[in-house]
Amino acid sequence: MNLLTNLSIRTKWFPHKGLLLYATQPEGTLLPVSSWKHLIFQWDEESYYGTLLEPKRFDHLEGILLSPKQALKFFHQHMENELVEVDYLDEAKDYHHHVQSFYTDFLEGRVSPSFSHYQIGNELWKVDGMDSVDSTLQDIVSKAIKSEFGSPSFETKRWLHARGLFFKDEYLKRQLEHSIDEDDWHVKIGLRDDEVPFSIRLVLEEPLSENEDWGLRTFIIDERKTIKPYEYKGHTTLNKSHQSYSEYIDRTFQGVALLVPNLIEDNKPKELLSEQEAWTFLTNDSEKILAANIQVLLPSWWQALKQNRMTLKASVKGKPAGQSFFSMDTLVDFNWRISTNGMELSENQFQQYVENQRRLIQFNGQWIALDPAFIARMKKMMVKAEKQGLRFHEVLQRELLQIEEQVVDEDSPFADVEIEVDEVFRELTKRLTNLTNVPVREVPSNLNATLRAYQQKGFEWLLHLKDLGFGALLADDMGLGKTIQSIAYLAYRKENEEKDGASLIICPTSVMTNWKNEIETFYPGLKVHVHYGGNRYKDAEFIAAIRGADVVITSYALSVLDHEDLKNYVWKSIIIDEAQNIKNPMTKQSRSVRSLKAEHRIALTGTPMENRLTELWSIFDFINRGYLGTLGRFASSYVNPIEKDRDEAKINAVHRLISPFLLRRTKQDEEVALNLPPKQEQKLLCPLTVEQAALYEQVVQDSLKQIESLNGIERRGRILWMLNKLKQICDHPSLFLKETQLIDFANRSNKVESLFELVEAILEQKESCLIFTQYVRMGEMLKEALQNQFGQEVLFLNGSVPKNGRDSMISRFQNGEVKIFILSLKAGGTGLNLTAANHVMHFDRWWNPAVENQATDRAYRIGQTKFVQVHKFVSIGTLEEKIDKMLERKQSLNDTIITSEQWITELSMDELAELLGV
Repeated sequence: MNLLTNLSIRTKWFPHKGLLLYATQPEGTLLPVSSWKHLIFQWDEESYYGTLLEPKRFDHLEGILLSPKQALKFFHQHMENELVEVDYLDEAKDYHHHVQSFYTDFLEGRVSPSFSHYQIGNELWKVDGMDSVDSTLQDIVSKAIKSEFGSPSFETKRWLHARGLFFKDEYLKRQLEHSIDEDDWHVKIGLRDDEVPFSIRLVLEEPLSENEDWGLRTFIIDERKTIKPYEYKGHTTLNKSHQSYSEYIDRTFQGVALLVPNLIEDNKPKELLSEQEAWTFLTNDSEKILAANIQVLLPSWWQALKQNRMTLKASVKGKPAGQSFFSMDTLVDFNWRISTNGMELSENQFQQYVENQRRLIQFNGQWIALDPAFIARMKKMMVKAEKQGLRFHEVLQRELLQIEEQVVDEDSPFADVEIEVDEVFRELTKRLTNLTNVPVREVPSNLNATLRAYQQKGFEWLLHLKDLGFGALLADDMGLGKTIQSIAYLAYRKENEEKDGASLIICPTSVMTNWKNEIETFYPGLKVHVHYGGNRYKDAEFIAAIRGADVVITSYALSVLDHEDLKNYVWKSIIIDEAQNIKNPMTKQSRSVRSLKAEHRIALTGTPMENRLTELWSIFDFINRGYLGTLGRFASSYVNPIEKDRDEAKINAVHRLISPFLLRRTKQDEEVALNLPPKQEQKLLCPLTVEQAALYEQVVQDSLKQIESLNGIERRGRILWMLNKLKQICDHPSLFLKETQLIDFANRSNKVESLFELVEAILEQKESCLIFTQYVRMGEMLKEALQNQFGQEVLFLNGSVPKNGRDSMISRFQNGEVKIFILSLKAGGTGLNLTAANHVMHFDRWWNPAVENQATDRAYRIGQTKFVQVHKFVSIGTLEEKIDKMLERKQSLNDTIITSEQWITELSMDELAELLGV
């Protein structure tokens, strides 16, 4: 293109977009923006001299789109360019001419609303210095002014005043209704008569006693300070130098009358106000009067009173300490109290003031304001609260947290109520949170065991919570004797309580016999009935059978199948062992166990949380039903912030809520002092064979392609499928390929080869070992291969082994008849006492370290006298090695609240690639 020597500027206004600036050659040919913007905007630093301006196209026109403010600035500041001759054509010529004349006034804020436009409902603003201009330029200017109101860049006194008026739309329109013309309107709204040398001030004065009227005084304040402020009571009281402004004062009060009709009498403000009028003046009228350019002086205490929000309190009364305090759903007695500004009204006082429609009360030498909106809200809240009642767990939670955060239902009427407790409740909280307050108890005289110090404390703690009416979660480490503490508890109740009745123990099938044997060994005085087997009693026969029993033992499976029989009896106690079996709150098994009736509930587990925080909720819903609120409320308040963001404040809050009802001691605690033999953990790093590596790579590549295109539950499912298959390959190719024959078994997996070497050394030392795997088929293959390799019997415990078979396996291993015991992780990872082993092998790794630790504790527990070695097999260069490092970082969370294995399905594609080493 030839170098431009002249061009014509034209414009087109798009009301909802802006002003389009475009250029043509003299003969009318449209010019591309790139050829002229640097010439036209060479003066504009803000756009880097046109560099940042992008072309826009509307109605087949290409140009630069300017906002209304930018348009005014352009037509005012555009300078001539020596390189090109610029002509403004049509509207652009008029804009260039007119904007030059009023732009300075625009910058200074000499703007005002248009009387004629406001009258027809068009809120148009203009610059005072504008001459007669066309409607398009009026619209551009009005939009530029309004944009300045919304995003201010000018802070002159006139802009501030105009901006304040714009946002007082009601005031503008009310004054408009009673104005003669634009000048009269502008005077009424304070845009004219800037030369008035004084201001008007209204002063509200409180009465000496609450039965008197309030005073409202009007003062003239001379701005020149040559005349002292004086009270205005009509034209005759005006100072001589102010008498010429009597018409201005009349117009001002006429404007006030439009906004606050009841405040003006004889064209001046009232001098006396009733209490109701004073309340209206304080809360509403004073703001309107300020908009009329009149100063308002309110009592000094009013601002403080507004800031001190009135609150509703429920003063809770405890009952005298006795055999039992409360259950979680017990309704507690309370009295209402209304608090504000450090003072409190009783419910009767509050109701009396409400009935008398009082608004401003002088109480104990201070003023109290009763807001009608507050009264309505409080009355509604009180009615709902009285109907629903205040539950004990709501009070207890607030005392434990000592913060506003609480776990209550969303529609609880007490969500915004401050709860005050008496000394009885404070004493209860103290007794719950301080273990030194647990009363000392004598161990049952016929208990055939000597409790360790920490076990004595646990036994006393269970009874302490029972006496207070609360359930308990005994979460000692595996092997610390939760069973003997529970037996001591049951024996104490038998010896010290007159009331007869049976207690129920629910446990995994694999440990039912262990419970029966332990009770018979340590306290044979407890009559035990085992509810199990095809010939177990039902209906009336069941009730008859347990009538003479002290303890009934059954399994989790039967708690569902025989739920009708179990729920028809009110048990003295229900003890659930391995309580993680009810961890999923939505399963039928969990719901069945939680719905059983009992005087007292105890949960036993070494791992109160294996996966998610909702598991903890489920166990607490068993021991103290309703304490943690609904599952949905608990999830939104705590589970999501903790599991997604690891919110430390939420973790601390949950800890405070659960700690009074949870007792956990670990083998490392000084108070435990088990004097167990040392335990050593070591990792056996095993490379993949060529066959394993090829299978591994094929699954990774095929799966990643599919995962990238999936979302939601399908994606998570595919990730778990892939990871499961890769773990199978790491174990042995036969497991992944589902082969039935053991062909060249040891040579195809370095893990198996390392296992054989380790087992051989163990047998030479005449020692015993446990081998854990999560795959039943892997256990079967290992059993066959080990028996073939070493010529010795190998036991394999999995979920299909019946109860009698399990008992026999455990007995034979503990007696030393068999040296190698393979266990599936689910069937053998909890509840068993296998201290004959001094080697524990984790052949494949679980996502959760807590599950592995549980399995290890089958051997490393009370009764173990030998040095225990834990061997963890890890396939190097695979996801097993990466997960092993991740688990080491994640281990700490279960020590505070939770360990979750769901993290692995939420990994991004990059994180998955890193995990898989691709």
